[in-house]
Amino acid sequence: MRMLLLIPLLLLCQPGYSGALEKAQTPRVELIEQLGEKLPLELSFTDSKGQQVQLGQLIDKPTLIVPVYYDCRNVCNFVLGGLAQVLPEVKLKAGQDFQVITLSFDPEETVELAKHSKKTYLTAIQAPFPENAWHFLTGKQENILRLTNTAGYYFAKQGEDFLHPVAAFVVSSDGTIVRYLIGQRFMPLDLTMALYEASEGRIGTPIRKALEFCFSYDPEGRRYVFNLLRVSGTVILLTLGSFLLFLILSGRKKKQ
Repeated sequence: MRMLLLIPLLLLCQPGYSGALEKAQTPRVELIEQLGEKLPLELSFTDSKGQQVQLGQLIDKPTLIVPVYYDCRNVCNFVLGGLAQVLPEVKLKAGQDFQVITLSFDPEETVELAKHSKKTYLTAIQAPFPENAWHFLTGKQENILRLTNTAGYYFAKQGEDFLHPVAAFVVSSDGTIVRYLIGQRFMPLDLTMALYEASEGRIGTPIRKALEFCFSYDPEGRRYVFNLLRVSGTVILLTLGSFLLFLILSGRKKKQ
């Protein structure tokens, strides 16, 4: 009997076994974009007023979904604070053309935390913004995981904190994921175009590439500006190319 108890201990001491065990216990923290996937709209969460709401009741227009946890003392605060500064610059009407949902992926967080966060970041906007255009939700673990797994958003708890991707995603009015916004800073143009794409229910990669070509980000002004040099240079090259092609073709016709 004693020998049987020793076998697992000996296995743990074998070279490479501890490494395999550590690898098996490594939490999965990554973002795998699931463009075109539809969120399970039947899932229920609790809003900042303590009322139970289904995703299908909330998502009736283009929606930016931001997964965070409210008690975060690091990047989540920067994400939501940066979003509060950007929202007045979005060229759409909040509450009518789009809305924001912030979801805590910590099932232990309370309605009081959600209520406090909503008050904090609505105040940080420092501009008129409809209260019903930014929802702060909490929920049960199984519902949280169903939503985040569908979106390819994987996180893990480490001590009192969480390891998680720094990303948000935009969905259309039927819950289809159309764009991911990665990083702790939201660009007004990126967010505006993602919401436009969501209003049309399509993934707008070609439009995004065209906009990235025509606009450049000005770090001092913290905004996108029209890149006149790049666009005018391209137009000139296309014009010269077309004129050269015209000369070649007209020359061939004369020889014939």
